[in-house]
Amino acid sequence: MKNLLCILVICLLFSSCRKRNYYSSNHINKILVNKCQEYLGTPYKFGGTTKDGMDCSGLIFVAFKELGEDIPRVSYKQADHFDEIPKDEIKIGDLVYFKVNSERINHTGIISRIENREEIFFLHASTSTGVREDNLLSKYWKSKFVKVTRPQI
Repeated sequence: MKNLLCILVICLLFSSCRKRNYYSSNHINKILVNKCQEYLGTPYKFGGTTKDGMDCSGLIFVAFKELGEDIPRVSYKQADHFDEIPKDEIKIGDLVYFKVNSERINHTGIISRIENREEIFFLHASTSTGVREDNLLSKYWKSKFVKVTRPQI
């Protein structure tokens, strides 16, 4: 009887740990979005990672680095770093990837808010206006979309 009770307690402990990690992951993703929002208006600079200027993968790289996580620096490598998820399961904090006039992924962003099925916004560094928020489902971005991944840190 003691062994059965011990096993039950251990199972409950592991079960509650998993739930905490699930909620922590959602919380971490919102923190990542907040980190990226701190750079809104930052001008575009190829290879940049500061408020003086940054590119799209630099924005994502810096947000993770500020949380103590090392991820690849360039977008096509970032795209392979986390597991892909179906587009219809997209959540705030998920990372999105695009091919903009390229054969391989060369642009990335992070989902910042979801208003409805037609308005899913992401933060990214635009070459023309710097760090900004755009609708993932706009005609321009929808045609360049490649995939979405969910960070697990």
